[in-house]
Amino acid sequence: MTLHGGRNRSGLRRRTGEALTAVLTVALVFSFSGCSLAPDTGETSSSPTTSSADSGNAAIFTPSDGITLSQHTPLNKWTAFVSELTASLQNQHMKKSSITAKIFDNLDDQSQAVQDYVVSHIASSASSSGGSTTGAGSSQTKDAASAKNHTIIVAPVTDTTDSQRQYGDYFGSHITEKTSASVSSSSPSTTESPSGASSDTDSSSSSASPSTTSNNASTTRHEAIVRLRSALNLARNSGMHVVLLSSTFEGFTPDLFVPMASVAQMAQVQAKQLVSKLELDKTSKENPKQIEVLLPSGSSTTDTADVDTFNKTAFSAIWEVLGPYFRSGAVESPSGLLDKNSSADSWKLLKFNASNEDSVKKELTARLGKQNKSASTRTRIDGILSMNDYVASEVTETLTSMGYTGSSADINPEISIAGIVDNITGKKDLKKSKAPDPSVAPSTNGDADSSGSSSSQDSSSSSSSSSQQSDDTGGLNSSAWPIVTGYGAYLDNIPNIVDGQQWMTALEDRKGIGSTLAKAVAQLNTSQQLNADDSIKTETSNGISAPTLQKELLTVSASNLKSVLIDTNYITAADAGL
Repeated sequence: MTLHGGRNRSGLRRRTGEALTAVLTVALVFSFSGCSLAPDTGETSSSPTTSSADSGNAAIFTPSDGITLSQHTPLNKWTAFVSELTASLQNQHMKKSSITAKIFDNLDDQSQAVQDYVVSHIASSASSSGGSTTGAGSSQTKDAASAKNHTIIVAPVTDTTDSQRQYGDYFGSHITEKTSASVSSSSPSTTESPSGASSDTDSSSSSASPSTTSNNASTTRHEAIVRLRSALNLARNSGMHVVLLSSTFEGFTPDLFVPMASVAQMAQVQAKQLVSKLELDKTSKENPKQIEVLLPSGSSTTDTADVDTFNKTAFSAIWEVLGPYFRSGAVESPSGLLDKNSSADSWKLLKFNASNEDSVKKELTARLGKQNKSASTRTRIDGILSMNDYVASEVTETLTSMGYTGSSADINPEISIAGIVDNITGKKDLKKSKAPDPSVAPSTNGDADSSGSSSSQDSSSSSSSSSQQSDDTGGLNSSAWPIVTGYGAYLDNIPNIVDGQQWMTALEDRKGIGSTLAKAVAQLNTSQQLNADDSIKTETSNGISAPTLQKELLTVSASNLKSVLIDTNYITAADAGL
């Protein structure tokens, strides 16, 4: 595999605009060709017509690894996925020399590279097949066959905010053509390659007005989308296969779409964990659970409509799960931001500036009250849905500073921190047993209503349940540690899972996706039916109907951390702080 950076913006790389693509499409329509890999570093790679690799060739174009403002970064990065996919493709009998991978910082460079790649391979094949008048039919047949055993895999580079990057590199979107008035007035069929404009823009950027800079960026984005769509359609018309990863864009339907993780998935997996861990189906309105939902956004200067769309979608998925419990009175919000009259539109009340650690602490402190370690009472809180591990880490620090004690493990009294460590190191299995929870809030003396007590519960379970539900003020306040959820499996946050400060996190099944995708590519390249496994189904995403590969998210807590992350080589025991 050859790994390239996509940062060369010179005019030489801009030699092929959309007009050239259109010309080549017409010129080559009767000589659809195979594409021998031609990496731009000079590395020799085997020609598809002579390669003995059963599963053909693959070219992978992905974004570079995202950079977050904080030092916390999600476990799954693009570089890791490409490495995983490359290994899986080789396991499917694809030669290493038949795999090319390139990374890019922006959609403009990426679209140009994809276009150059497609056009150069079609032109090369056309040249080799058109030079002979004898046996031309046989040559064209070989070219068409070689095109069919070639798959281009593209994860379009998207513009993401700092808050969106906290969810990881694989977060995708539907790329639309946001154009300025000047772009809208130009015809896409005559769009120039932005190479020259880019050079001019760079040289005059210091004197350009903000509006001019914005228009230039919009123009470049528009051209990049048009170029990428044209190149990929040309690839498919020539007989190649195209796989889109993570994101879709207008006007193109791939042979296979791999959405990685959706906003709804990331939100619902946390809401469902709260339902399960807090046993909300057994909770009564006489003794409701207290849950806060945090929707992190960027600062007012960096916030965008895309972030609002993200939070709106996330909360809609959360409310689908938690809404019934709020409406029945089984769940309340200590801050009062959510109640039985709330709706899917209540996300606007929950979003807050999470651009730095202090802003998270300020938000949670405001929601739970301004208690400190010396306060005799604290607002009872049973669960906090933090959305991602960056926010979750700040939530746990804030809870500690506010004087909350214990860990998520306390809610299951048979799980101790020592037991968690023994489980992770393989010494013993955990046996979880949920502590009984009274159906009616305890009275001022701490006695539970007899209807909610279990005569068989032992003293440790009773003590744990009591500490979670009541104190000397009659059950309205508690310093017991809540369930804290997150997403992203931040490597530096894994020890917080081990010690019970954070109950769970989740991440994309990078290995499972890479393995199944490699099988699918092999099937595409060998003209087999696309049925790598039952995770591939035809679905509609953003108005585009295509075969879709979607794996369930991996949910990680202390009880399964060893089997999900350590045994599968996502992390080492040392990474978990063991």
